[in-house]
Amino acid sequence: MPQLTGIRRILPTLQKYQGLVGLVLLLLVALFDTPHTDAKDALFHSVFFSVGNLRNVLDQLAVPGCLAIGATFVILVGGIDLSAGSALGLLNCVCATWLVHGASTPWTICYVLFIGTVIGAILGAIIGFTKLQPFVVTLAGMVSLRGIAFVYTNNANISGLKGQIAFFESPWLGIPVAGWTLLATTAIGSVVLAKTVFGRRVYAIGGNSEAARYAGVPVDRVRTGAFAVNGFCIALAAILFTARNTNGQPSAGLGYELDAITAAVVGGTALVGGYGNVIGTFVGALFIVCLNVLIILDGVSYYVGQGWKGVIILLAVYLQNFGRRV
Repeated sequence: MPQLTGIRRILPTLQKYQGLVGLVLLLLVALFDTPHTDAKDALFHSVFFSVGNLRNVLDQLAVPGCLAIGATFVILVGGIDLSAGSALGLLNCVCATWLVHGASTPWTICYVLFIGTVIGAILGAIIGFTKLQPFVVTLAGMVSLRGIAFVYTNNANISGLKGQIAFFESPWLGIPVAGWTLLATTAIGSVVLAKTVFGRRVYAIGGNSEAARYAGVPVDRVRTGAFAVNGFCIALAAILFTARNTNGQPSAGLGYELDAITAAVVGGTALVGGYGNVIGTFVGALFIVCLNVLIILDGVSYYVGQGWKGVIILLAVYLQNFGRRV
């Protein structure tokens, strides 16, 4: 049938660039739906396309972008991480505490990155050792890590930072250093997945873990490595979060795992694993941040916005499944 043949030709391209298509549609909505202004730095006289708002978008993108890149590695091996938000909250408190007590900035950054990587590797190792579903293990991690964060801070916020990591918020060539950090992370993640043996093994495990095992791929070690990469990205996001908010909050990161998963799925990463890329995830994260900003500018309730994110996840997954059936 000619129509079915046409759909088969279009769907792979649509799925590959679904995040970009969604972002373009969202920007078109923002062009006509957001309040207008006569400011000279506003493109099309739209508040959304003003220079100040676009800088705000770039500033807000760093944390969810890093989380989404880490989530991409986990999802590609057929896993899921529900503990990302809780891990970010704990690492945010660790980072703030060390800085407040006079630790040097480089050592603090290295320590937080190390702890985040270890937490991710432990979760991956538990999954490999117990053969439990990643959903169950990371759900337990979500609860435990949040509890540890509150115990670590004695249920109090950590304040008193003196700008030790404020340079992440400083602009360089018009973009905050945090934004450049996200771009560098995206580039490195893309190269790792596309050009290294580890990256090829990640895709192989997500495509068919048993076939990968029979082919000699160390499935448990690669999965643990993917979760370790995720932990590193969460730690990096926690450092950027600390720089942005200048304090430590044991409640930080609530619901951030939803944004990370949504960004990865909208960017074309299949929840069943084995298909997706970091560049698409970056576009998906940009879509989510732009959606959040658009919701705020339109005065829409936060909870209504959360509902729309759920609809977006369903739509993205449906398109992926529909494409596989066709």
